[in-house]
Amino acid sequence: MSISLHPDTPQARTAPSAAAAGVVPGEAAGRGIRTRLFTKYVALFVAVVAIALLANGLFEVFFYYREHKAALIRVQHEQAEAAAAKIGQFVKEIESQLGWTTQLPWSAGSIEQRRFDAQRLLRQVPAVTELAQVDATGKERLRVSRLAMDAIDSGIDLSADPKFTEAVAHKVYYGPVYFRRESEPYMTLALAGARKDAGVSIAEVNLKLIWDVVSQIKVGEHGHAYVVGPEGRLIAHPDISLVLRNTDMSGLAQVRAAQAGGGTLSDALPEARNIQGQKVLTTSAPIEPLHWTMLVELPVEEAYAALYASLQRLAIVLLAASIFAVLAGIFLARRMVGPIQALRSGAERIGGGDFSQRISIKTGDELEGLADQFNDMGARLQESYADLEKRVELRTAELSETLEQQTATSEVLEVISSSPGELAPVFYKMLENATRVCGASFGVMNLWDGESFTIAADYNVPAAFAASRKDVEIRPRPNSALAEVVRTREVVHVHDVRNTPAYLAGGPAVRAISDVAGARTIVVPMLKENELIGTIAVYRKEVRPFADKQIALVENFTKQAVIAIENARLLKQLRERTTELSQSLDNLRTAQDRLIQTEKLASLGQLTAGIAHEIKNPLNFVNNFSSVSTELIDELNQALQSASLDGKTKEEVDELTGMLRSNLEKVVQHGKRADSIVRNMLLHSRAGSGEHRPSDINAIVEESLNLAYHGARAERPAFNVTLEREFDPGAGMVDVYPQEIARVLLNLISNGFYAAAKRKESATDGFEPTLNAATKNLGDKVEIRIRDNGTGIPPEVKAKLFNPFFTTKPAGEGTGLGLSMSHDIVVKQHGGTIDVNTTPGVFTEFIITLPRQMAADDTPGGKN
Repeated sequence: MSISLHPDTPQARTAPSAAAAGVVPGEAAGRGIRTRLFTKYVALFVAVVAIALLANGLFEVFFYYREHKAALIRVQHEQAEAAAAKIGQFVKEIESQLGWTTQLPWSAGSIEQRRFDAQRLLRQVPAVTELAQVDATGKERLRVSRLAMDAIDSGIDLSADPKFTEAVAHKVYYGPVYFRRESEPYMTLALAGARKDAGVSIAEVNLKLIWDVVSQIKVGEHGHAYVVGPEGRLIAHPDISLVLRNTDMSGLAQVRAAQAGGGTLSDALPEARNIQGQKVLTTSAPIEPLHWTMLVELPVEEAYAALYASLQRLAIVLLAASIFAVLAGIFLARRMVGPIQALRSGAERIGGGDFSQRISIKTGDELEGLADQFNDMGARLQESYADLEKRVELRTAELSETLEQQTATSEVLEVISSSPGELAPVFYKMLENATRVCGASFGVMNLWDGESFTIAADYNVPAAFAASRKDVEIRPRPNSALAEVVRTREVVHVHDVRNTPAYLAGGPAVRAISDVAGARTIVVPMLKENELIGTIAVYRKEVRPFADKQIALVENFTKQAVIAIENARLLKQLRERTTELSQSLDNLRTAQDRLIQTEKLASLGQLTAGIAHEIKNPLNFVNNFSSVSTELIDELNQALQSASLDGKTKEEVDELTGMLRSNLEKVVQHGKRADSIVRNMLLHSRAGSGEHRPSDINAIVEESLNLAYHGARAERPAFNVTLEREFDPGAGMVDVYPQEIARVLLNLISNGFYAAAKRKESATDGFEPTLNAATKNLGDKVEIRIRDNGTGIPPEVKAKLFNPFFTTKPAGEGTGLGLSMSHDIVVKQHGGTIDVNTTPGVFTEFIITLPRQMAADDTPGGKN
């Protein structure tokens, strides 16, 4: 028999129909067939195997449980009886030792012998803390004690005391258990001598030593035995602290049941809870004739561990058998319903729109013919829905693209939260919580820099100790806790500071921790596992070690501290990067402002050239006619000298001609100044001057220095300045307009001389005006720096420095066009840059950068 499903043609594809979404027509009917055929056979086979195995396992567990429970009862009871016998033997041995003191009759000379025997008994029997010997009349004759002074012939009358009367009547008396100082259990043991005149020996027995017997009784792995008195008070327990606290066990159900049954529980092993609240199995045995009860407890988990293991094995076997049954059932069911499932699956796929699939059944019967009919129907339907497939595929592609876009948009909306980077509050809160939860007195966080520790934060530190450690680097001393952390990178737990080698050796830091701060117990976990960043130390003022959970808690705080430090570091990097980006943005804005300023200057230069041309012609007329008028006044004076004028008239003429000459001289002076302003405006508007050629930049700077210096000396003979030169021999030849660059340098150097001289006027003695000129080779560029130690430039002036007609010099001393013209020559004419660094009252430095080769289209030109 052969069954298969396959596409009929290579071009056939699954129709994009409801099947693409996992839903096909006829699926409900398919599920019904699977339930009636396939699932039914598989479930029946699995149920038969599972029920058989489960029944067998339950019977086995039931009988095993009964046998195991009976064995536990027997073993527990035997252990309880054996433990009771040991306790009884312990008391009998004390009784036997006490019997030696009742052999001698009382006489006047036997008191010292009895005292010797009593002291020997106390040495041989540690449980006996006090021995009293009473004569036949009930008078106390001798008392020897570990806890008090010995007494001889005290005369205390014990004739009516039960420990005397009962001992005389029954030869031995076991007194009730009492607790001395409400902690240690004691009992009175009285023994009468064989002779009537031998008297009675009364011993006070410390039952705390029964702990040695009880602690050696092993009950399983985690069980234990303990002894209670008639009133339910705990007499002996492996945990001696429970005995010393005079624990009352009468509230436990097992203790009440044992006392009600005369010291023996019923045969059924009761389940109850012990003093710690743990569920245990208990049995008991009486300790006669003391009327005590020995109880043996075993945790339920341990008692039934074997039963639980048996149940686990049964569950594993049942699971394995079920898996085997499922696999076998699937195999058999497939062989039976395979052809029907193939037809059903093919019909569902065709109904869902998958017309390309073909059903192949090789059974040689009607099922094979039915499969052929399905294949023919699928071929016809595939042709009918070919166009529909294309439309559905196109729509599916559109929906997929839309979904991808929505997913991409949602990813952009994710938000990452981070700490604000403030470490001090985080550290303080960590120390506060660690100190409080661990029950410590104070805490300190130290950071490690590779050589020493520094205190990053502290909490509740004593004032005297804090003052001694403030702003002090802590270098770990040998054998100290910090040195141990540095060496091992592990947690250090100091139980008592004063028992450490570092304290005994007299280390000042360690002694300060203990003597000044009062610390005795310390836990110092390191801050990070692989790399030591620092420590968190919490201190107790009493000697009380920290628990493992408390240490783990502090270690967890250290991990949080590492995260906080890392977040702060990342935040700092982010802020630094933000600052860098802000600086870049400022630089970009500065360059943009400079470009706008350059365009403004270009427009202003064109306007200035036009205005200067219009003003120059009438200004030339004013200057020329003023000079000619002055000459005419001289000729008029010569002509009047030969004329016959009276004295008063001549004086009036001379006065008028003098005033006219003075006015004309002022007109000539201001005309020349106006002419200078116009020339500078024309120079400012020109794009170039002369021709550009390779020139030695060092020579140009040197020549400009000399010209400016001698010009300043000629104008002000008292002027003096120190010139400094730092010329780079590699600066070499640069393609420039030499006259224009010299004009820029003369302007900058003259301004430097002016600023240095101004500062000299207001400075105290010792100031020396200095101007430094330097060149530097920058490869395809050359740099020129002109620096003076003058008055500097305020920020509000620096922003307007290269604006035309802007000047800070007094009226008549500057036109405000020098720096504007220099900016145009360097930037527009040569394609370079000019920048200024300054500190008011300290220095000003102009930095010029020129390309070695000017652009090909740079041509000289100007405007007249």
